[in-house]
Amino acid sequence: MKNRKIYLFIFLVLMIFSTASFLFVRLSKNQETSIESSSEKENWKETTIQPSSENAIENSSTQKIEDPKGPKENPKEIESQILLEVPFVVQAPFANWKDADFQNGCEEASMVMTIGWLDEEKNISPTEAKKRILDIIAFENKTFGYSADTDVFDMQKIFKQYFKNENIKASENITLEDIKDEIQNGNIVLVPAFGRALKNPNFTQPGPIAHMLIIIGYDPATKEFITNDPGTRKGARYRYGENLLFEAIWAYPSGKDIPPLPETAKIKKAMISISKID
Repeated sequence: MKNRKIYLFIFLVLMIFSTASFLFVRLSKNQETSIESSSEKENWKETTIQPSSENAIENSSTQKIEDPKGPKENPKEIESQILLEVPFVVQAPFANWKDADFQNGCEEASMVMTIGWLDEEKNISPTEAKKRILDIIAFENKTFGYSADTDVFDMQKIFKQYFKNENIKASENITLEDIKDEIQNGNIVLVPAFGRALKNPNFTQPGPIAHMLIIIGYDPATKEFITNDPGTRKGARYRYGENLLFEAIWAYPSGKDIPPLPETAKIKKAMISISKID
């Protein structure tokens, strides 16, 4: 009987130990599973959030920023001759070249031709041309205190104040393409120039220092600008090679006296463009 009690006690101890061992192992596995699950969740967060951040950075760095004004178009080449109907006026209408007003009247004559074009005049008589040139000179002397030479910005003021015309733009640091673009858009262009560099055989040699003329067209076949040059009675529709004319362009200063010869390296390019469009 005593032995049976001993065996029963040993059996109970073993059962308790086995149960405790089983519960301990089960609990340990649950903890490992919980830790592993938590670790997997963290890894999942990393794999879902981090690539999203990287993609956002990549998209930001590679996103194309559009110009709000739209893409710039390259100017089209002029394919056929352009020639505007602009009445011609010589700066000395009665060949009175010794008169200082007419000897220096290229800017005024250019403005007379420009207004004639805007008013759609076919011809301007020598008498009318002389009167208009002298009227502009009187305005210049009253407004500026000089009339011998007027730069593109003084001329812009004359167009706006005397002629009450706002469709005018004076520009500096221009290119050859800028002039062509204006012509292609149906505008005329006034350019100041170093007159001697134009090499016009009709000028009294060696030619004027400061000179103004109008570009009224372009011929792509010969690469020539077509001009109304008031410095000679033969200046109507006179042609200059595009490079020769562009190289001669010189933004000379305003003043009472004739400016000194320009230094080639310091020549600044300028123009005035005139439009009929309001």
